[in-house]
Amino acid sequence: MATILRLWFITDGRPGHLNQLRGLAERLEAKVPCQIHWLDISQQGFRKAGRRGLCEQFAASSLPDWVVAAGSRCHLPLLWTAKVSGARSLVLMKPSLPRCLFDAAIIPEHDAPPVSSKILVTRGVLNVMQPTFENRDKRRGLIVLGGVNKHFAWDNDAVLEQVLAIANARSDLHWTVSDSPRTPPGLLEALASEAVANIDILPFSDCPPGWLRAQLAAVAEAWVSRDSVSMVYESITSAVPTGLLALPPLRDSRVTRSMASVLAAGLAKGYESWSAGEPLPPPAEQVWEADRAADWLLNTLEGKKHA
Repeated sequence: MATILRLWFITDGRPGHLNQLRGLAERLEAKVPCQIHWLDISQQGFRKAGRRGLCEQFAASSLPDWVVAAGSRCHLPLLWTAKVSGARSLVLMKPSLPRCLFDAAIIPEHDAPPVSSKILVTRGVLNVMQPTFENRDKRRGLIVLGGVNKHFAWDNDAVLEQVLAIANARSDLHWTVSDSPRTPPGLLEALASEAVANIDILPFSDCPPGWLRAQLAAVAEAWVSRDSVSMVYESITSAVPTGLLALPPLRDSRVTRSMASVLAAGLAKGYESWSAGEPLPPPAEQVWEADRAADWLLNTLEGKKHA
């Protein structure tokens, strides 16, 4: 492996995909000297160009060792860039194009990837969270809500009932409740009308960048609606004791299976099995997939070097 690991990251600008890429980039930078350049194709598009043109697009002075991308819109730019630059390609998802076109892939287990030395199977998607065990505020809790989705039935009244039950049973904690773009109108308003003394409401539209990351690293407990897969794994990765609000599954899907796996492994506590008032248990094991992915990629490079 070269003294400096040169990486070009391609993003489609979607927050979930960008979160995965940043998680991997941060862990690689923490382990080895890196030179990283980004291209957001949602902002400036992508031009098929030769090596000089690619360097201009990525504002880079040298060619990469790896090109990394997440999101199907990035597949063709990823493959073109890797081929022209002579770099290897890494895709952070189950690709929509044949997997043999990519040099490596990092794929969540709920997508049922095949067994291959070129594929790292992860619990959920990568994220930017890091496990935090100290300096948590034992007086604070967090509840984050998703909304209408294809995998779980969403009912505002049922979700509101659970939020109120948690706040009343754990009156020793002061809870911050936030929603998401998928949350149906009226839920936060109905919660506000209850005027619960130990609940603060913060709509997602009022949350500054990095707010959720900071909250998950600071609170004593967190509840997440189980339709919000990315937030569930972010909460688990942060090592905060995590609970999953109950939502009836609409069908058997990779998302519903993923959440069932989380509960079965003891990574989070389901509302259905929670005894009102009891503290949430910490995750049964530490999950830090971005860190594991960085180690896997670096080991892959070392293996190629000595092959």
